[in-house]
Amino acid sequence: MSKPPVRFPLMAHRGYASVHPENTLEALCAAGEAGITLLEFDVQLTRDHIPVLLHDAGLKRTAGIDRLVCHITLAELQAVGVGFPAQFGDSYQDVRLPTLEQALELLPAHPDWVYFIELKHESIEAFGIELVVDQLLPLIYEHLDQCVIISFDYNCLLEVCRRSDVHVGWVLKQYDEVSQQQAEALDPDFLLVNCLRLPELGTPLWQGAWQWVSYEAIDAGHARALYARGVDIVSSMAAPELKRELAQSYTADARDTPLG
Repeated sequence: MSKPPVRFPLMAHRGYASVHPENTLEALCAAGEAGITLLEFDVQLTRDHIPVLLHDAGLKRTAGIDRLVCHITLAELQAVGVGFPAQFGDSYQDVRLPTLEQALELLPAHPDWVYFIELKHESIEAFGIELVVDQLLPLIYEHLDQCVIISFDYNCLLEVCRRSDVHVGWVLKQYDEVSQQQAEALDPDFLLVNCLRLPELGTPLWQGAWQWVSYEAIDAGHARALYARGVDIVSSMAAPELKRELAQSYTADARDTPLG
């Protein structure tokens, strides 16, 4: 997978999550329609082992229900609204938790989209690596060129690599020497890291065949600083807004640069 051929590559973290409920089809489509083609979302497994788009282990934050998704069947979930009422009130009360299969069904109509699918550690702990990978890989076989499997769980990514040719990305828990050695052994397509975990200014990022992804950019200045440090892709829950801000900032730079 080559680097995105754009001047300031951006990733939509959980979709356009600043405007729509995170990890929903609405959030993914809104980001894609705004020209953000790198779309990140999280996957958990239901009690009946169906991959669904959800960041947390439970539904308290997104649905106001204090239950773990691994204890709920997909059929039960279909009656639950996940409109993130604490942030959006009743505006999205009819939004439902999408399955991974439903999200993948959008890809044929959008050949420029690339999904970064994060396998969450709660489901890995609840069901085991082999079952999680078993449930994931058959769904993405027809979309390998448009999918990147990411996770904090190093051993899960090793299993994914052992069983498929899908692109992978490791989300770093720590930026340290041990993690660097593991990254070199795994040789992922992407390394993802919270910007707060990056080394101090002036310290070069680890060199490798991977691309660096950093989250969560707060504004255009922050994003440009991350690019300057060697980050290839900047992630944000407000990626479409950040795209406009970056375009304006680079345009302003061009105007301020004297000719000759």
